Amino acid sequence: MLIRRSELRLALAAGLMNGFGALAPVPFGFYAPMAVLVVCTGTYGGSIGLGRQRLLGSVAGALVLLVSYAGLQHLPIPLGLSLSLIGMRLLGAALGLEVGYKVGSNIIVMGWLVHDSDLDLWVPVRLFWTVAGILVALLSLRLFWPDLAVDGNRRRLCQLLTDLGAALTVQAERIGGAPSPGVATAGAETVQRLRRELVCLRGAMPAVADELGNNPTSHPTYRLFEVMNGAGSQLVGVVDGLRLLPHAGGDLGPLGDIQAAEAELLKAVAERLEQWSQRLAMPHRHRPPPPAAVLETPARWQAMERWLHDPDLESFELHQLQRNASRLLLCGQALRSIEQAEQRWQILAADPR
Repeated sequence: MLIRRSELRLALAAGLMNGFGALAPVPFGFYAPMAVLVVCTGTYGGSIGLGRQRLLGSVAGALVLLVSYAGLQHLPIPLGLSLSLIGMRLLGAALGLEVGYKVGSNIIVMGWLVHDSDLDLWVPVRLFWTVAGILVALLSLRLFWPDLAVDGNRRRLCQLLTDLGAALTVQAERIGGAPSPGVATAGAETVQRLRRELVCLRGAMPAVADELGNNPTSHPTYRLFEVMNGAGSQLVGVVDGLRLLPHAGGDLGPLGDIQAAEAELLKAVAERLEQWSQRLAMPHRHRPPPPAAVLETPARWQAMERWLHDPDLESFELHQLQRNASRLLLCGQALRSIEQAEQRWQILAADPR
């Protein structure tokens, strides 16, 4: 697409505010579209954070400007302005501003150098247009082609689960056969892509928290995303570990059945992840329900677990057992990740909030 919906929405919102600012009897209307351009980026949750930063920074900058100009205007401008900016930086750090202090610093510089003769008019008018621009930006993201962080995070999570299922299926197919040339490289690229998707999911969580309102970390939707992120992180580790282990074929005797059991288990986990993805993609107003039935462990895996506790197992060579121990642990970790995540999912589904 030459023009995306987000770009068209930004252009329309900024253009409308620019026209309104030009026609309004209140001066300095160009500050409103500037606020729209800065805030109306990304998702609704991310824009809430940017709007909060810009508003706090503007208010802090205005206060520092009024106090410092009244008390330091008798000093040379370089000295007075420098002291004002230092005060703004300290106040911004105390308020926890990450980018908002830049807006406040800009207000201080403009006030000292350009609007020193009309501060009583310029400061409140600029704050008015800044607030108006932030509100319009948030309303456009909420009402006009909504772009919500919760929905975006859910889509990214569905993609991660689908990719994890495909990666586990590939590893299941490799078990018992000699890897073809280039498989190790492809596996490394797959793991790197999965890790990037995980980082993207975690990076979006602050925007999700902003959308969910007060005390978001206790919100069931936020906690469900954390459960999914934790399970995804563990499964990425499983994929990476399986990639590094040799899947040698050959006649292993009774131990050869272990490879078939491992392959069946990984395919069952991959199918379960696909069910998770489908449920998360369902158009629910609130959080999606967990799978109704508990994951059924493949019969061959259950038989293999019973067989490993057989006393006759001591008759096998130690190296025959060691060559499968790491792979068995990773497969068991994949199964436990699914079971633990679904247990927590069931608890969150029963939460009435």
